[in-house]
Amino acid sequence: MNGFPLTVPTGYEVGDWTIERPLGAGAFGSVYAAARRTDGRDELPSRAALKFLPTGTHTPRQLRHLRDLADREVDLLRRLRSPRLIRLYETLTVDDPAHPELDGATVLVLEEAERPLQSLLSDTAAPPPSGPALLVQICEGLHQLHAAGWVHGDLKPGNVLLMKDGSVRLGDFSTASELEGTHAYATGFATPDYTRQLLWSESAT
Repeated sequence: MNGFPLTVPTGYEVGDWTIERPLGAGAFGSVYAAARRTDGRDELPSRAALKFLPTGTHTPRQLRHLRDLADREVDLLRRLRSPRLIRLYETLTVDDPAHPELDGATVLVLEEAERPLQSLLSDTAAPPPSGPALLVQICEGLHQLHAAGWVHGDLKPGNVLLMKDGSVRLGDFSTASELEGTHAYATGFATPDYTRQLLWSESAT
């Protein structure tokens, strides 16, 4: 599938989950809608978004970097349970030598969103009427991150997720950085078109 770092076929099973359809992709991860196959674990929802972080077909240096990105996102989401941050339910590792492109991939089982803010903005030439309320919730999410000692690192409409009830969650924390005093080490990866606005917005909240 074009634009997806890792293609996972419909019907593929990992853990308790069955892949249904692609939702989106970034530079490092592919996200798929999935349904839970069993009802044995009550703490898990019936549906989730599975983010696959590939480990195959990379050099050792690239593999270390991908692992660092996965560990960063898992660490943040396990430590923070804030209402404006997407929820992490569990992490899985694909064990499938028959599919080397999938074997060893880290899978984040995340709260399923309705769609990203980017799709809402693309639907209309005018700002959405709910824009001010959405902006407030985005700022709440940034405040929750900053109060816990983190900066997002890649804030953009594609990483602002709209839920079915109309509320907002921030997602994709693979480039998030933990503050040390007033400073944080940031990775060299972000979305160039949003980097300047990101530096301003996160320093302003």
